[in-house]
Parts: sequence; C-alpha cells; structure tokens
Amino acid sequence: MLQLYTYDLSTLLLLLVLIQAVLMDWRRNRIPNWLTFGALALGLVLHTIFLPSPEWYAGLQGAGVGLAVLLPFYLTGGMGAGDVKLMAAVGSLIGPSAVLTAGCFALVIGGCVAFYMVLRSGELGNQYRRYLVMISARTLLPAEAGSVARRRFPFAISIAGGVLIQQGLFDNNLEFYHLTTELGYQLQALGVMQ
Repeated sequence: MLQLYTYDLSTLLLLLVLIQAVLMDWRRNRIPNWLTFGALALGLVLHTIFLPSPEWYAGLQGAGVGLAVLLPFYLTGGMGAGDVKLMAAVGSLIGPSAVLTAGCFALVIGGCVAFYMVLRSGELGNQYRRYLVMISARTLLPAEAGSVARRRFPFAISIAGGVLIQQGLFDNNLEFYHLTTELGYQLQALGVMQ
C-alpha cells in the first residue's frame, strides 16, 4: 500500500518541481542546479526506498533517458544545460518510458513555439534559406545577430507541458486516486464526511 501512496507523492513533487522550474525559467531564463539536482536526488531516493527490488532501478534509467532525449539539442547549441538537467530530473521521478514520451511531447510543443516566434517576427523566408544552406552544406550555420533564431524562450514550459500531457493522458497519474481515497476514508472515520 505504501507503494501506491508513493506514486501520488512523487506526482505531487513532480508538479511542484515543474512549477518552480517554469517560474524560474520565465523570470531569469535559467533553471538552477539546486532545483534540478535536488529533484534528481529526490526521484532516485523515492524509487530506491519505496519501490520493490527490480523497479528501484527505474529512477536511474529514467534520468539517463531524460538526459539522452535533450542532450543532442544542447550539444548543437539549441538548448540550455538547465533544460537537459530538468528533463533528467523528471525522468528520475517518472521512469524511462514515461520520460521518453514526455520528452517527445516537449519537443513538439517547443517546435510549435519556435515556429510561432519565427512567423511572428516575419523572418520565415530568412530561416528557410538558412536551413536549406545547412542541409545542402551538411554543416551547422550560426544564426545572425539579432535574428529570431538567437532569441531564447523558457523551454521549461514545453517540458512541463509534455510531462502534463504524458502523465494526464497516458498514465492518469494526475488524479491522485490513492491519496484522495485515503483522505476520504480518514474524514469519514472522523465523522466529517458521510
């Protein structure tokens, strides 16, 4: 039974980490190490203490998959290190297959935001030509100074969106079923609820 409450607790902690990451990324364009490494450690501890023997390893696998999903984008200069560390921390809390799905959703959301930014700036033609040259030359061309491709946006919002879609649509983890059921039983025992 403790294992079931742990799922609710880890989901609640995941939501708190995502909210904090989004707020910090929105305000400062940075996700601090204390948040990402703290969430990573928390996920590993929760998996190790509360899950049975073969499943404790899922937190470490999830961190590795979360890191692998966004690492290529960081290495090519398209993303900050805080975003990659946040995805690894999320993986330690939700596991490898869930973080892979959430990472794919986050990349789609981030791509839509980036496309909107390009459309809004009126630089669609310039960016199209830049990418045609990169594809034909098979090399990475840095964006011009002042270009929309140089602007940053808080990718933690995309990560949070991807995780919420994955957790809500695929795993139904956002219902907190076990925690709310136990609270209902306790309130009934106290005579507060019928």
